[in-house]
Amino acid sequence: MNDRSKTSSDQMLAEAKVDSARNELMPVMGGRRDTLSLLKVVLVGILISLTLKIFAFILFDRANEALPIVDSFFPAFFRSQAVARVAYLLACSGCLLAIFVTQKKHLVCATLLLVVNLAILTIHQSAFNDVTFMCCSWAALWCVWVATRLNEPFESLFPRAVWLSHVILSLIFLGGAVGKVTHGYWSGQVLFDIYFEQRDFWFYNLFRASLSPEQLREAATWHSRMVIISEFVCSFLWLMPAKIASSVAVVVLCGIALTNNFLLFSVVTCLIGLAIVGLHQPKSSEQERRAFSD
Repeated sequence: MNDRSKTSSDQMLAEAKVDSARNELMPVMGGRRDTLSLLKVVLVGILISLTLKIFAFILFDRANEALPIVDSFFPAFFRSQAVARVAYLLACSGCLLAIFVTQKKHLVCATLLLVVNLAILTIHQSAFNDVTFMCCSWAALWCVWVATRLNEPFESLFPRAVWLSHVILSLIFLGGAVGKVTHGYWSGQVLFDIYFEQRDFWFYNLFRASLSPEQLREAATWHSRMVIISEFVCSFLWLMPAKIASSVAVVVLCGIALTNNFLLFSVVTCLIGLAIVGLHQPKSSEQERRAFSD
């Protein structure tokens, strides 16, 4: 029995030494360090989105508390404001925790905590129509997928992680584009009524100061069509080369917030984090650089 215990102990010690040596070598090879870098970038993007949403969340929370709405479609659990508050706090906590931990099991638990609570917010009566939580949920799902594969070789994980991030972005852009395939959007009437005619924002103030009423209406038409076309183009990010797709996504996402409403950064920042994944340059071997190029 003692010999068996000693053999088992020696085996465990040997395995521990191998794991320790691997953890020391993998950062040099672009393994765990690069994988963690990708993960942390997206997590920081999610946390920024959730932080930027806090003032709007408090406003909606107070409004729902003062004027409660009872929709029989939602179970009592998903109508409770207490549930929404706890879910928001736990989502932020899970994201913050995931940013600072490095062990696989801790990362998986933290990212799962993030996903579960974002999912609650996504289908809660007071928050289901807020696209911030929907976009953060998709980004958090990507984080869970990467966290569960933390110890995989980076050269094989990286291309799949980039492709998956681009698939998620493509689906979100496709949803936006399909929702705008109407006569009102293609003619520009919707954007003219909402933004061009009286929206107090630098982009539309510039148009109103520079164009006549007829030219302003024409500008709204072409701007609206450009938005639809750009979103359709971005629905094919998953087919583009990694760096090109990521660059296009970052430009379009930033443009959405910069030309419509700075508050939209609460929506797009988590998606920008996903897009940046494809711009990552592995600090690694020639084999990994070839995998990235492919």
